[in-house]
Amino acid sequence: MGIQELSQGVLPGTISLVFGHPDPAILPVDGLRAATEAVLCSPQARLALQYGPQQGTPALIDYLLKKLNREEGLGLTGDNLMLVAGSVQAVDMIARLYAGHDGVVLVEGPTYHEALHVFRDHSVDLRPVAIDGDGIVIEALAAQLTLLQREGKPPRLLYTIPNFQNPSGVTMTAARRRAVLELAREHGFLIVEDDVYRDLVFEGEVPPSFYALSGGQGVLRIGSFSKIVAPGLRLGWLIAAPEHIQRCVNCGTSQMGGGANPFTAHIVAEYCRAGHLEPHIARLREVYLRRRDVTLAALERRMPPGVTWTRPRGGFFVWLTLPEGMSIEPLREAAREQGVLFVPGTGFFAGGGGQRNLRLAFSFVPPDEIERGVEILAQVIGEMMGQGI
Repeated sequence: MGIQELSQGVLPGTISLVFGHPDPAILPVDGLRAATEAVLCSPQARLALQYGPQQGTPALIDYLLKKLNREEGLGLTGDNLMLVAGSVQAVDMIARLYAGHDGVVLVEGPTYHEALHVFRDHSVDLRPVAIDGDGIVIEALAAQLTLLQREGKPPRLLYTIPNFQNPSGVTMTAARRRAVLELAREHGFLIVEDDVYRDLVFEGEVPPSFYALSGGQGVLRIGSFSKIVAPGLRLGWLIAAPEHIQRCVNCGTSQMGGGANPFTAHIVAEYCRAGHLEPHIARLREVYLRRRDVTLAALERRMPPGVTWTRPRGGFFVWLTLPEGMSIEPLREAAREQGVLFVPGTGFFAGGGGQRNLRLAFSFVPPDEIERGVEILAQVIGEMMGQGI
């Protein structure tokens, strides 16, 4: 059963904690409808329906520059940003231009499974680096770099999701980020910073980005409207030093594509200029904070001893670890029989792992279903532990 079929309710009564999607009930339909009408009724309507500049629609680029500079003090100019057709398109473009066939790419273990899919499509040499509750384990990264040095295979990229990571929910500390940057400079690899969850913070401060800490050097940072407006827009952005932006603008797909979704970009620019984005993000934070809290409270109440989980400060995900001796596949099947779906941890590792892990996404389902789903899952885990499975 595919994601589309499940999301359309083909399995009534099923509680799916699978999808790291925004809740359809809070997608900003009215604001986007008004923005679409404004674009189509404007003197620029035909321009919006044409091919656009390869770097992207200027009105949206201008809005993003002001937003990022105001919120983070990055000092970006028009040479530092381009629009992309979603974050995965940015990962694909970077893999093609900067890694290439058999190039070494360092990835977190675990990391976003679709990014692994993209890198594998380009036949790169994926090398995993362990993470813990504070992000990338610096000793593990240093050990991997030493091994690669012995092999004569210097890494070209490090792909990282530093904030509210998918799948773990972990946020990398500022100290770890600085240590990673030092190793990147020493060993000459670029950092690909997939930062699509930054705006969805529930508590505390988000640490400075790799891009900010590096002064914009040696970092390719990806953002997206999928999490903060709507995934169907297929629209995001890439910020980097001008030479990297120019390389991406000059690549074949950018030159032939007429810019990233120009019509959509005009609509999103109008939506943002009308003042809708910030109130919508504030609402998302409220909604997802409540669902995060319901998830954590249910886990505390229901899960048997020996099960552990992360406590994300933002984003969409909680990462569970089962006790020693348990395996994820029997649990997956038993939970499915009881009407609860989750994503096994095995698909999030480049080099094997995750046999005792699972990802729970709390963004897509209402609080009462989260609570019931966790209750059923905990019951199944308890029964399996009692049976020694």
